[in-house]
Amino acid sequence: MLFVSSTSWTPDEDFDILLEAVKRSDKQISQFKSEKRNIVIIITGKGPMRKIFETKINSMSIFNFEVITAWLEPEAYPKLLACADLGISLHTSSSGFDLPMKVVDMLGSGLPVCAYNYEWYIF
Repeated sequence: MLFVSSTSWTPDEDFDILLEAVKRSDKQISQFKSEKRNIVIIITGKGPMRKIFETKINSMSIFNFEVITAWLEPEAYPKLLACADLGISLHTSSSGFDLPMKVVDMLGSGLPVCAYNYEWYIF
């Protein structure tokens, strides 16, 4: 399985939530399945908190997941979205109304999106 997320690595996206989910999921999968699952999470983007996150990833002991950070050229990003099984958005909004462009990109590629605490409003 391939999951994808994009970020500018700023405090409005808490990727510790994702790391905790990966740890818990890895433990659950390992308890019930004897063979390794290949679940890849690619997080694209540049920003000030990227190195901190990469340090956390490298310190994790996980078996079924591979978490990769990458910077993609603009023409490669839609191709990645088209190949993915699930998009992840951890963007938080103070207004609750703005839909991040990354989610628009994912939905436009036909990719289902798991979004953190986002309320969908229909007008």
